[in-house]
Amino acid sequence: MQANEIYNESIPFTLVRVLVIAEVGLAAAFLFLFIYQATSGPIGSSPAPNWFYLLMMAIFAGVAALLTNLARLTISMTADAITVGYGRFRYTIPWQRIESCRQDKKSGIAYGGWGIRMAKTGGKSILVYNVIRAPRVILELKEGRFSQFAFSTRHPEEVINIIQQQIR
Repeated sequence: MQANEIYNESIPFTLVRVLVIAEVGLAAAFLFLFIYQATSGPIGSSPAPNWFYLLMMAIFAGVAALLTNLARLTISMTADAITVGYGRFRYTIPWQRIESCRQDKKSGIAYGGWGIRMAKTGGKSILVYNVIRAPRVILELKEGRFSQFAFSTRHPEEVINIIQQQIR
């Protein structure tokens, strides 16, 4: 927690962690196949070229690196703004842009799943940062590309109380 933070929360996204492990395993398998074929000879009667194994290893390693950014949702509130993000993918909203907030009663499926989502609900554009099995808070925004911003939190009542204090 930084010195000027009012609130800080970090929520692991378990499904993404499982996917990262699978992607790393596949990248390692293709690296093994490349090394095996390069040192011991062709694999099978119609072997793939060596570059194929390297390409596949690079693709799976790249996907694992991208997914690593989505493995943890963080929420940080300071005296100036609220920031919600997955790794490098962050969204910051100054308190002046927030009109109101409330707890979301919908399922995460209503937004097309979990992770980072852009959707339209009731004619309003909404940006969603959510994880499985965590309640969400919806912020009504005064201006900007999105009219609402929803994010998951383990402590929605506490988060709503802090936001209401900051926007008064």
